[in-house]
Amino acid sequence: MITSRREFLAASASVVTMRGFSLDPREPDLVVPLWPEGKMPGGPAPKMVETIDDQVDNAGLRYRVAVHVTRPTMSYFAAASPTGAAVLIIPGGGYSRVGIDREGFETARWLNSLGIAAFVLRYRLPADRWGGRSDVALQDAQRAMRLIRFGGSGQWKVDPQRVSVLGGSAGGHLAGCLCTKVYERTYPAIDAADHLLTRPDGAVLLYPVISMSGNTSGGTRTALIGPDPTPQQLAAWSLEVNLPPITPPVLLIHAVRDRVVPVDQSLILFGAIRASGGPIDMHLFEEGSHGVGLRADPAQPIADWPQIARRWHVRNNLA
Repeated sequence: MITSRREFLAASASVVTMRGFSLDPREPDLVVPLWPEGKMPGGPAPKMVETIDDQVDNAGLRYRVAVHVTRPTMSYFAAASPTGAAVLIIPGGGYSRVGIDREGFETARWLNSLGIAAFVLRYRLPADRWGGRSDVALQDAQRAMRLIRFGGSGQWKVDPQRVSVLGGSAGGHLAGCLCTKVYERTYPAIDAADHLLTRPDGAVLLYPVISMSGNTSGGTRTALIGPDPTPQQLAAWSLEVNLPPITPPVLLIHAVRDRVVPVDQSLILFGAIRASGGPIDMHLFEEGSHGVGLRADPAQPIADWPQIARRWHVRNNLA
């Protein structure tokens, strides 16, 4: 039993080391702008300044969050012994901010330890009222998937048929959109990369927002489609409503006692994909917090999700 803050910090450091990253983590090997100058869709852009809120959490770990994103990017982390697999990581933030360290860079370093190239997406936020409001985050996610498959002009060695996505919370919703909105072109092609597929080869969704109807998490729905959405908007952004004929393999991970995004959200998608005959795995934990990334309390069973995800990646030839 952990009985003091010192023991808690020591335990946290131990968990951090086990998960494949350190308290003094490396930054990305490369930060790639998603769009050529003057070619970014979804305008007009709101008048705002992109900022980074740089804090430290209760365990002494860095906790950066980007707000008012105006220059969407993906941060590339190269694996020392690459297997050819890659993961696009989409951190959460309720579509009003986007995480950097927790659910982002830390997950990337863990994937690198498995030989998987990792790309952390910093996407535009619909809450900022872009001209293309609800579409801007999906535009960035689709563009990122295409750039990963395009290969970065040889900068990274990635098998274009082994690119999966991992997203948490609202980032899980955006990752799910890549799986379900596979036939939607949200922007006109601007170069050769835009002729490649946006559908991932698999998806790990952590405590995701799924449906815009009913018991939706906090302000995520408002940030994405506004305070008074039409029935058409609700349906368009509810992942369970319009599943394509073929979905990629999906792994859902959720805590039953999640107080931010109800576990019913994962259950909805599990039921829809199962009914459609698609490949779906789900792991539910009685206890566990929301948005933990790799920082879960080791006493909570949800802290074991990386091992579950690793086995799932191996089984689906994505590791």
